Amino acid sequence: MVKKRDTLYVTLFLVIAAMLIFSSFAQEKQKEVQQAPPFHTGGALFPEPGPVPPPAGIGVPQNPMVFLSRPKNYSAARASSYARNGGNHDVIRIPVGGEEVTLADIEGPGAITHIWTTFRGNGRDLIIRFYWEGSDHPSVEAPIGDFYGVAMGINAPINSYPIQVSSEGRARNCWWYMPFNKSARITVTNVCPPETLELDYISLYYYIDYQVYSQPIKDITYFHARFREIDPTQRGEPVKLVEVEGNGHYVGVAMGHRARTPGWFGEGDDIITVDGKLSFLGTGTEDYFSDAWGFRVFSDLYHGAPIYEGGEIGDSLSVYRFHIVDPIPFRKSFKFEIEHWPWFSCWPNTGRGYYSSVGFWYQKGIHKPWPRLERIISAEPWDPTKGRWYVENALEAEDLGILEYQTQAGMGARPHTQFLMPNLSGDHMLCFDSGGKGDFSLAVPVKEAGKYTVKIHYVRAVEYGIVQLSVNGEPAGDSVDTYLRTDDLTRPVWPPKEFVFHGVSLKAGLNVFQFSINSKNPESDGYKMGIDCLVLEKE
Repeated sequence: MVKKRDTLYVTLFLVIAAMLIFSSFAQEKQKEVQQAPPFHTGGALFPEPGPVPPPAGIGVPQNPMVFLSRPKNYSAARASSYARNGGNHDVIRIPVGGEEVTLADIEGPGAITHIWTTFRGNGRDLIIRFYWEGSDHPSVEAPIGDFYGVAMGINAPINSYPIQVSSEGRARNCWWYMPFNKSARITVTNVCPPETLELDYISLYYYIDYQVYSQPIKDITYFHARFREIDPTQRGEPVKLVEVEGNGHYVGVAMGHRARTPGWFGEGDDIITVDGKLSFLGTGTEDYFSDAWGFRVFSDLYHGAPIYEGGEIGDSLSVYRFHIVDPIPFRKSFKFEIEHWPWFSCWPNTGRGYYSSVGFWYQKGIHKPWPRLERIISAEPWDPTKGRWYVENALEAEDLGILEYQTQAGMGARPHTQFLMPNLSGDHMLCFDSGGKGDFSLAVPVKEAGKYTVKIHYVRAVEYGIVQLSVNGEPAGDSVDTYLRTDDLTRPVWPPKEFVFHGVSLKAGLNVFQFSINSKNPESDGYKMGIDCLVLEKE
């Protein structure tokens, strides 16, 4: 019989044996883990990594963040809207009525490095101004939203290198470096219409962070930013976004636009003149702002479109382009213009939309005074017909009475008015489709009988036919072929062309002008016609 003690010894022996076997197995597995894969030469393990010997000479750290570790040769401070009594009402009240309220008055030499603001309102309720070295005119003057890169008074986020705006466009941050030697004064003015405010002031929160230096800054260039707006644009003239006199460098622009023409507005090219010499000529509005094929909302370090509402009349746009890594230097002057060119117009500078801009630049010395910004045009009631133009002394065809018509194009093809801006007098024309054979007549009023020179502004297009004019039953001049094969940019209707008919007899009162379309150019696609207006000149 086996004693209990012997049983215990046997059990203990078996446990120890098992442990030894398991340990041996584990070591073998560990060897397998440590063993290099067979594709390494000789099956050896990787050696411990280490650097090669550094080059001779003094080692200079070159990590891009090493700047943060270096001692700073300035003092730093902040001006803010903190409550002077220690309470929690950390705001400054900006009253209505145009009073200029000082936010900070800083002694130099130094530099403003960061500004943060927020308030309940939109970006064109306040005008911000910066005065350098005790100057009595500002070197920075703009609506606060435009200064922070977002135009049109609309609150929107932006995430660029010098500007960041968050909190749905309400928390505005500026990182432009703004040096000065004697002093810097920053002010704001409330230009919000009083009837739009619940109170008679705007509560503004702000930080203005700055550095102070022990010595004046040599070869200093001063930061400038100027707001401009035009409404409407002038026919035949590009929009002037930035204009500078002096010695410095241009660093960017924030542009706003509101359309009075439908569709794509931005066929206009950018034109930059440096020291009186044309130096940059672009290929399209969105191209200068580093986008393509129109706009969409986006925000990048150096370019973006914080606002793009679409291509309908009344839609707004805000875009920016900052030349942080590619400033444009000038020694005498700088001018940045852009054409206003709606897509369906074959002529440049024929739009009549609203444009605004804030140009940003540095220059030696303080810029000469510009007209003080007292009112903001975009705050006025929006008129989509503003700037509508008319041919002088013309009778608008769409306003004349239609006496009768006949057509082979069907009962619905009566003469009708078509809205087709911007190259039509009054924005409208009178259209008709004869369907191959037909005519219509207009009642044209004349005050005094006699011989007249009649000028008719016919519209031309690819499906238009040959028109014969008769006045009071008598043919007037030769027929006119109004067919025109337009370019390949899908502009189907060309601007009107004036056709002149001499020696036309007219009577006092109403005269019957009949327009017949019974033939067409072999290349034409139809028998339509369009009349913009008529001019009657007594001979």
